[in-house]
Amino acid sequence: MSYRSGQKLKRRKRSSAKSLWDEGKEINVAVKTGEVLLGQRSVIRELSMGELKLIVVARNAPAKVVNQIKLLNNCLEAPIPVYTSKNSSWELGALCARPHWVSVLGIINPGDSSIMKATEYLSQSK
Repeated sequence: MSYRSGQKLKRRKRSSAKSLWDEGKEINVAVKTGEVLLGQRSVIRELSMGELKLIVVARNAPAKVVNQIKLLNNCLEAPIPVYTSKNSSWELGALCARPHWVSVLGIINPGDSSIMKATEYLSQSK
């Protein structure tokens, strides 16, 4: 698409309402300021220890991994909240400043992020 010189580009209007919180921003802040585990192996390993406060799963994570996490989580005395992200695994990797896919995040300490409050609010509103 070519534009003539001096011609202004029209901006596209947003069609959807802005959400109450930005999931990507909160994940990024948690990775930078808190303590976060990346990847399914480390999250599953840490799940049995009970240190995790939240598990974030990518929307396109393999069903086998999601089922394994939910099964192990149900065996715990105090289950850990599992949040399915609207981002794909590639987008989660980019939010974590990693050049690879991240299908599962385990948040031990959220740091300055308010992701714990936001996911509690979203789970209550469903």
